Amino acid sequence: MLSTIRWVRVIIGGVLSEVGVIAILLISLTLYTRLIATEISDTDRQTLGERVGYYVAPTAGFFTTMAAALWAARGLTADFSVNGLMVGVISVAISAPFFFTAKPEHRVMYSVAFALRVTAGYIGGALARAWR
Repeated sequence: MLSTIRWVRVIIGGVLSEVGVIAILLISLTLYTRLIATEISDTDRQTLGERVGYYVAPTAGFFTTMAAALWAARGLTADFSVNGLMVGVISVAISAPFFFTAKPEHRVMYSVAFALRVTAGYIGGALARAWR
């Protein structure tokens, strides 16, 4: 089964899913501070970054991982979900170090976000199979 995994696409997909999350977080922070909270202190800006990361990153990770898994699994003739699942696993592996440096009260959200990414990888692979 490991020989049917497109490792290059899976690794690129995992990296792209993480890059997508970072891009969405930066866009969210920029839009919020420029459109809503135009006069915000540096201390409040750091707290805002933590809150945006806490609430936006899990959802963003789900969608970016699903899209990356769909891309990684397209064109296959078999093992779509395995390839998609591996994109989710790579995505989690890239962001796992943040779990260990996170505040203890944030670790549950990290666990939820990781489960969402693996699930999204599987769904992306299943969608690639359905849309072939």
